[in-house]
Amino acid sequence: NRSAVPSRCAMAAGASTRMGAPKALLPWQGQPLSSYVVSELLRVPPDQAHHGHDGYVLRLERIVVVVGHRADEVMASVPADPRVTIVVNRDWEAGKSGSVVAGLSGVPVGRHTLVTGVDQPRPASVIQAVVANHMEGTGRNDGRVVTIAGALGRRGHPTIFSPLLRDELFGIEEATLGLRAVIARHEAKVHTFDTGDEMALLNLNTPEQYGAAYELHGRTGN
Repeated sequence: NRSAVPSRCAMAAGASTRMGAPKALLPWQGQPLSSYVVSELLRVPPDQAHHGHDGYVLRLERIVVVVGHRADEVMASVPADPRVTIVVNRDWEAGKSGSVVAGLSGVPVGRHTLVTGVDQPRPASVIQAVVANHMEGTGRNDGRVVTIAGALGRRGHPTIFSPLLRDELFGIEEATLGLRAVIARHEAKVHTFDTGDEMALLNLNTPEQYGAAYELHGRTGN
């Protein structure tokens, strides 16, 4: 059997124009958002293997963090851990697609890839549930190549991509809708997993969204 250690790509490169401040450095549960997001990814057990029908073994052992705007400050906020690799996207102003491609450059061939953003804080329990569902589905040979976390009948984050889409992911561009275009092309093989947790829908784009979410979830001890 082929084996693949899946990587998690956390996007933290943007300028956060709508927010008016770098989202990666905003406080969340007593630490910067970037620190929280990476810490929760690290909490998913690295020794929990999931076997797919395709022969791939999914184990969460590597995190690629993509930085760009104010890279030094964001890098300093990321937890030091041997499983964490930082990639600098020097063309971050061109949009998120470039950051995804930069992150994939740190992912070995043959790996399932979980993609999330620094503005999408999720507890480890949500991430682990999505991973387990993704591999349970491939174990049933249900044909999926993408799994998207959801709740309340809506799609959220994170998203897991099969290694079969690697070449296609490397070709994404902002002008052609990036990851959304890949998902649309494979809609028949996309599975939306109902996490039962509204945190799967949380997206922090504006000061208003951040303020409301911080009061509910971002204070220490919430």
